[in-house]
Amino acid sequence: MKQRLSGAQAIIKTLRAFHINTIFGIPGVHTLALYDAMRDEVGLRHVLARHEQGAGFMAEGYARIQGRPGVVCTITGPGATNVATPVASAYADSVPLLVISSSSSTSSDGRGRGELHEIKNQLALMEALTGWTRAVKHVEEIPDALRDAFRSMQLGRPRGAYLQVPFDILTAQAEVEIPTEPLKIDALRPTEAALKAAVQLLLNAHRPVIIAGEGVTAARANDLLRRLAERLDAPVLLGSKSHDVLASNHPLVLTASSYIPSELRELMEQSDLALVVGSKLGLERTGEGRLPIPSRLIHIDIDSAEIGRNYPATVSVVADAYAALEGFLAALPASSVHREARTDEIAQVRESLHRHTAKYFDVALLDALREGLPRDGIVVADMTMLGYASAQYLPVYEPRTFIHPSEFCTIGCGLPLALGAKVAAPERPVVALCGDGGFLLNTGELATAVQEQIPMVVVIFNDATFTAVKSEQKRHFHGRYIATDVRPPDYVALAHAFHAQGLRAETPDTLRTALSSALQATGPTVIEVPLPARQW
Repeated sequence: MKQRLSGAQAIIKTLRAFHINTIFGIPGVHTLALYDAMRDEVGLRHVLARHEQGAGFMAEGYARIQGRPGVVCTITGPGATNVATPVASAYADSVPLLVISSSSSTSSDGRGRGELHEIKNQLALMEALTGWTRAVKHVEEIPDALRDAFRSMQLGRPRGAYLQVPFDILTAQAEVEIPTEPLKIDALRPTEAALKAAVQLLLNAHRPVIIAGEGVTAARANDLLRRLAERLDAPVLLGSKSHDVLASNHPLVLTASSYIPSELRELMEQSDLALVVGSKLGLERTGEGRLPIPSRLIHIDIDSAEIGRNYPATVSVVADAYAALEGFLAALPASSVHREARTDEIAQVRESLHRHTAKYFDVALLDALREGLPRDGIVVADMTMLGYASAQYLPVYEPRTFIHPSEFCTIGCGLPLALGAKVAAPERPVVALCGDGGFLLNTGELATAVQEQIPMVVVIFNDATFTAVKSEQKRHFHGRYIATDVRPPDYVALAHAFHAQGLRAETPDTLRTALSSALQATGPTVIEVPLPARQW
């Protein structure tokens, strides 16, 4: 049934038809009609950010925890350029993020008249960063365009989507039909030939290893992966981005990032088959290609373009991870091959990884953090030294409880990602691990946390230095240091200035106590952890 609606109303009603109940953003003169339409929509929450980059990362954090699209609205020009960084992050990590932005009016688009917020080619900017883009010119196009955007984020590898609407179309009216039927997209199933070939390789393997990526969680195939690993007695190698695919304390699970100890190298070299599930085997994941992966390789991915891109596949399985693993379990006998147990071998690798991490980082702080969080608590690790360490060392127990976007590697993403995660899961504790330098990039989002009553926790590891960068200066530039020392503010006083709780913890025990207090608070808490000065 058609309704007479403005472009703004058509956007909001279509979003609601696709069960969107939260939008992140900042209003501007070009999007006031959109905000006016939001005001009348019962059950729709708007989260007011302080910067469009923060809004984008909040929507990304929301999507990572919910497993469905996060939505951010921006204004023409600077709004679109500010949100570009989280859009690029979503592309790198296959996160369904929808950006809806205004653009110049239909009468002036492309004429270069120097109008407010004018940008040379806003659509081209987003085309370079997303998986789907569309610029509409008429109100009637909006429902179908949004339906196609949601479809694109559910078909194949999810990536960002971008809808651009001229600001005069937001107030224009037309007869439109809002979708009423839900999208029905069947899981992509493996072909019989691929399934048969893969199962035969698994039956013949005596020392298989599984490399699992975040695609497993995206497909909700975590339990199927665990069951298959146990049936094959196969080690499961996770990475910094897929750290929470399986519980860290499972005897078959290993988590390794860029560091590859000799014990892990030996385990991989002695494996006779690799089963890769939902990972593109990128350079960040494989230690710049130094991880020795068996030449016999089964690669499962929903995106055919990723299979064989970095490592040749013996068998390519283009399929949803759930459908593929379900097919494997159905085809493999419960006790198909007698395999040598590898738990001792796995334990040695795990011990080596932990020993290496403890050598360079104060992991007692991470131990205290883990002890203070329930099993389903969510940890967001920013680009900071203890954030990197947590991706390998910190135990996690459930899917969607750890976020560390280490491929695009955006310093300062931790606080806004954690805010979005908390909005997505208000009943679960959320902690952001930030460095002092990274935290200062998006400090303003503390105001969002206070105003929106989002009771999450920020832990700031303060060494007054961009430590990772300074370490590279020491290693590759003979200690010629420049622009890597930071004069820190009083972070506790800063938290109080934002009307948040501010605490300081100088030891693992006091961090544990501070975290316990923070988790009882009704608003956000900042915990500063001063780190001892390093001798450079």
